[in-house]
Amino acid sequence: MKKNMLLSVLPALTFLGLLSCSGGGGNDPAPSLPILRFATNLTYTDPGGTGFRLVKAPSSASGKLLVLELRGPAGTSTGRGVSFGLTVDGSKAWFVQVDGSDPEYAQNVAFDLGSSPQLFKAVREGNNVLRASIAQKGQSNAKALDGVLARVALLLQSNVLPGTIAFTASGDSKALLGGNGAPEPITIAVGALGAQ
Repeated sequence: MKKNMLLSVLPALTFLGLLSCSGGGGNDPAPSLPILRFATNLTYTDPGGTGFRLVKAPSSASGKLLVLELRGPAGTSTGRGVSFGLTVDGSKAWFVQVDGSDPEYAQNVAFDLGSSPQLFKAVREGNNVLRASIAQKGQSNAKALDGVLARVALLLQSNVLPGTIAFTASGDSKALLGGNGAPEPITIAVGALGAQ
């Protein structure tokens, strides 16, 4: 009899024990989980200085696509081409064509490329490295380098948390300077890239 009574009371005691351990259903709210907010825009702060640099294109609206312009140094420098490399954190952004119909992953702005075949190639290595070479051929006149030389574009990837994004220019960039187009090393200043 005692055994049967104990078995019938045991579930009630277990329930009371669990209820007391869990706070008894008081007025404390259940702990909430943090809500992750993913970035929806790429942001960019132009670098300082007046040398070779990547700046945000005036036409680049805020959003997932960011268009950057490679600008040459202020002054009277001339040249016949440029070759550069860029690297971005591929888990957060990718290089894409500036315009979806572009055959290359960069746009030539400054140089006269002449007829086909042209000395222009811009390719991705993976999605996060861009290598571009743009050059005039023949005896066409050297161009002023103090404006926009080329454009590139970056696309924000999905599920990226807000924060900074690693973005660099390679140290092996060159410009074909002067009338004879002799290649000379250049340093390209890169600004701060972020996700917001």
